[in-house]
Amino acid sequence: MAQTRKTVTDFDPSATCGTYDELCESWRLNRDFAEMHLSTLADGAYLDEFGGTASEPATQYAKRKTWSLALDHCQDMIALRVDNIFRTPPKRIYDRSPHRDLIRSLLADVDGGGTRMDAFMRRALVQYYINGVDIVVDKAQAPAEPANQAQEARLGLRPYLHAFGPLERVDWAVDHAGKYLWARYCLGEAPANDEWSGATGLTQYLTITPDEWRLYEVPGQSEQPTTVATGSHSLGICPVVPFYFKESAKSDYPKVPLSLLTRIAPIARYLLNLISQIQLDIYRNIGFLVATGVEPDRVPTEITPMGCWALPDGATLSDVAGSVDHIREKREFANMLIEAILRIGKLAGHSGQLKARATSGVQVAVERTDLDNEMQMTAAQAEAVEGEVVRIAVSRALGRPVTRDELAYTVEYNRKYVLAGTAEIIANIGALVKTDTHRQVPEPLRILLRQLIKALAGEDDEAYAAAMQQVAEMTVGPPRETDHD
Repeated sequence: MAQTRKTVTDFDPSATCGTYDELCESWRLNRDFAEMHLSTLADGAYLDEFGGTASEPATQYAKRKTWSLALDHCQDMIALRVDNIFRTPPKRIYDRSPHRDLIRSLLADVDGGGTRMDAFMRRALVQYYINGVDIVVDKAQAPAEPANQAQEARLGLRPYLHAFGPLERVDWAVDHAGKYLWARYCLGEAPANDEWSGATGLTQYLTITPDEWRLYEVPGQSEQPTTVATGSHSLGICPVVPFYFKESAKSDYPKVPLSLLTRIAPIARYLLNLISQIQLDIYRNIGFLVATGVEPDRVPTEITPMGCWALPDGATLSDVAGSVDHIREKREFANMLIEAILRIGKLAGHSGQLKARATSGVQVAVERTDLDNEMQMTAAQAEAVEGEVVRIAVSRALGRPVTRDELAYTVEYNRKYVLAGTAEIIANIGALVKTDTHRQVPEPLRILLRQLIKALAGEDDEAYAAAMQQVAEMTVGPPRETDHD
């Protein structure tokens, strides 16, 4: 085996490429709106100051930051998809694999920290929807290079997985087929070994090539030099498996992921600013009272609910408030933006129409066919990605490439999604039964009943299988006789 080498270098691994510099702000936008924290809102990172001939007063801008609200559906759209795809655990088959023991240990601990494959892939799926993710199959380093695989096993050396978003991938290159020639990722600051030792001040970067890895350690403000440890692997490909919602078709954007939020996050940012304007307009249009026919010192200085004023004869009170037409227009514009977010996220029809429900507020009219098809394709994609990750991990463990046929590993992600509430399913069942067509065509009724069972219980519920069997064996009577003239 090749020895691990550690040398000093004057190369700067923190340097970013032009594509990264161009797109990093949009990636940050997607990340923040997918998980909008109060600190981000209060900081005003996405709240624009009013400009024009006069800048906005600092006190007003500070107040608008404290009022900031994120009313978009970014996080909800991601959670809906992830929760449905992981509604039941993925099913894996590898009993006939000659590497089943190695696979079993990998699935039980994919990162050396006890994370199971289910938990890792669920987190990766969230990143998939936000910005896309690269899954890197790495291998633990030893203090001294082992001479053979048996020594590696005794030292506890094994493959493990990293998940990097495009914000961590600082530079990369691909070939004509879109395969990585190399990629460099920022691992962040090396953690302190103990609370007493303090920060290390060392930022680490990992470069992966088809036959080598390089681990850089860059010091902070100290005079220490940048070091690089290098080692080889025998895969002949970069051990990186991209997991992207979509990928850019632009030739000058190689390996640039397009996420669920690529189009949605800018709309959500505009919506945040529009809502801030509406809030300010509302507060500016709060009515106040004008008293006439009374001395100023006789007018109370405080107005409270259930208060009582005693005014002299002839005194009058009148309301003063501005027009709210512009507020209505902005509110309609905000609704249009929300509908656009729902439409792009396949949570509303192409018209973006929302269905008002008196008991539950506003319920999204889900276009189930489009969303279901999208999630079916994502499940198939997750299966292919996991299969390739396991193949590369086994290859790195054995020190030689392993084919898919030799690996004999398959995985199946959930494809039975619950996209309608129980009340809506029951209403559909009632509407179908009312038409009496279920007596001639009973299968649609069985489909709806199966949907209802899925919405009420999981497959691990004791009554689930029995209820499904009852639906399968259900008999439907003949059509009712109708009166004839």
